[in-house]
Amino acid sequence: ALSDGGRELAQALSEALSCGDGAVTMTIFQDADGGVAREDDDVYVGLDVSKDAHVDVLDRVEMLVEVTLGDLVRIRRRVAAASLLENERLKIQDEIDAGLRCEFSLGYKAMQDLLMDGGAKVKHVQNVCDVDRVVVDARQRTIRIVGKDAREVARARDMLEVAHETIEAVPDLALRMIVGKGGAKVNDIQKRTGAHVSVSFDKNSVFVRGCPSAVKSAMILVKSCIKTYEVEHVEVTPETLDDVREELARLDMEWGGSNVHYVGGGRGNRGPRNGGRGGYGNRGD
Repeated sequence: ALSDGGRELAQALSEALSCGDGAVTMTIFQDADGGVAREDDDVYVGLDVSKDAHVDVLDRVEMLVEVTLGDLVRIRRRVAAASLLENERLKIQDEIDAGLRCEFSLGYKAMQDLLMDGGAKVKHVQNVCDVDRVVVDARQRTIRIVGKDAREVARARDMLEVAHETIEAVPDLALRMIVGKGGAKVNDIQKRTGAHVSVSFDKNSVFVRGCPSAVKSAMILVKSCIKTYEVEHVEVTPETLDDVREELARLDMEWGGSNVHYVGGGRGNRGPRNGGRGGYGNRGD
């Protein structure tokens, strides 16, 4: 209130003071302890009335000043609370951007699984990860993690978050390749990654569920199986082979490669002049 010599406060009280018809004067001062003013010392507003004025004038101005001061205090408190809230929001956003806080949602079943056994999994994560706190909002199905190390926060999230991925329109033979003999292949993928992999022949789909890093790893292995199936089942015709040979010959000539020329039919022409055989062609001179 006195940072500017009390001018702002005096201006705010000027309307109430004007109701004294010039007979009331105002003084703003601080109750300094030991003569040394401090920021936490109380600030007072003193009102004086001239001798020839009636005391009712002073009472009226006093009442108006008290009401105005009460309004000013409430306004200042609200402004301070709003500023504090905004600063806290900015701080939280900065920490989110730095990876020191994270928030994610879980499905209904995943949240129920997490709350089983008295939240043992959450307690385990808090014990093995260096994070300040893990907040479980069961109603909103939301997890919030706070810590001082972004890597530890990410590690805790990876242990608690449940990701889902689906690969659709997978051919039956590719699904059989993913499952493997007696389920050996899919079990190996699950053992290596820690993700749950299920295969649906009815929907021609593969479903992968687990923590994000496990799901990512499992997806790589599943897609590798599908890619292997696609490569092994590419239909190659004699015409396709001829096209490939002609394209190789063209590239070889354009880029100054060897003297070997690929001709449709796959048979060599003639071997080198210093002897030897040229594929199944005639002998060299």
